[in-house]
Amino acid sequence: MLEAVARRKAHWLFNAGSEKSFSGKRRPQEDMVTSAVFGSIWQMSPEDRYGALKILLGHEAFEATKFTPDDDIEVALWPRLAGLAGRRHVEPDVLLKAAGKTTVVEVKWHAPLSERQLEQQVTAVGPDNTAAVIMLGEVGVEDEICGVRAFCRTWRDVSTELQKAQSPTFSPLSRWKTTMCLFLQETDMGRVFDGLGKIANPGGASFQFRKPGHPPWLDQPPPQEPQSTKYTFGET
Repeated sequence: MLEAVARRKAHWLFNAGSEKSFSGKRRPQEDMVTSAVFGSIWQMSPEDRYGALKILLGHEAFEATKFTPDDDIEVALWPRLAGLAGRRHVEPDVLLKAAGKTTVVEVKWHAPLSERQLEQQVTAVGPDNTAAVIMLGEVGVEDEICGVRAFCRTWRDVSTELQKAQSPTFSPLSRWKTTMCLFLQETDMGRVFDGLGKIANPGGASFQFRKPGHPPWLDQPPPQEPQSTKYTFGET
C-alpha cells in the first residue's frame, strides 16, 4: 500500500476532497494510512523498527515511551480491549509494546477526536501500564491523559523529520524513509508536505519559499507586529 501510493499506482485513493465522500464513523483513508505506515514498520527488523518509530513519533514523545535499542517493539493494529461501562470494546489504532511498556498511538486523517476517545483507550490499557499517549495527526491534545503524558505529532512534523533524519544509504530504513516521503506527497494533503514547489515563468526562473528548519516555507520569520497606518479626516 505504501509503495503503491508513493509510485502513483493508487494515489487516486487520496484525491483532493475525497475525505468528503465518507461520513459518520467510516474513515477508510485513516485506516489505510494506519495500515500502510505502521504495517510497513512492523515488518522491519527490530533495529530498523526502533529507528523508524523514533522518526515517526518524534524525539520527545519517543523518549517518553522508554523503549531502548535492545527492545523488540511489538506493533499491534486495532487491538480489541475490554470495554468500559456501556461499551463492548475499546479499539486503539496502534499499541506499541516492549518489555512491559505500552504506548497508545491514535492516528487521525481529516477527522477530530470523539468525546473522551483517548481517555477510554488509556483506561482500557491501564494508566499504570501506559508510558505515553501520542496523537498522530492535525489534532491537539492535553499534556496529560489520565495522568499519562500525551503528545501531538503532526504529519508535517513527520515529513520534516523524514527529510532530516540520517541513515545508511540503501539500508532498509533509508528506503522506508524515501517511500514514506513520496507516500505523504501523493496524498490529498500532499501540498502540506511538498510545499509550493517550483513555479516556472516564461524566462525559466523558479521561486521557492523556505523557513529555516522547516522547508519549504518562508526564509525569514514574519515581523512580530504588523505596521499600522493612520488616517485623519477633517470635519465636513
